[in-house]
Amino acid sequence: MSVLLAGAASRPVREVPEACLEAGEELLDALLASGSTSRASALDLLAIDALVTYAFQAAADDPARLEERAAQAMARIAALPARLQG
Repeated sequence: MSVLLAGAASRPVREVPEACLEAGEELLDALLASGSTSRASALDLLAIDALVTYAFQAAADDPARLEERAAQAMARIAALPARLQG
């Protein structure tokens, strides 16, 4: 996790939700691009799940935006496979 978030280490605390979500998206995008569906990708999938979970744990500090963040995150994650085709 620390390697996946290393690039975001200098970002302000208020950007933690976005940093975690971005890192999860990047890893998922790379995993989808690789076409890997084997057990070897299980740890990557767990890391993606953890990053998105952490993003929403951190986002819970701003409950007024939580629903908006969830909708945006779902749209961004759902768009990843389409980017590979286009």
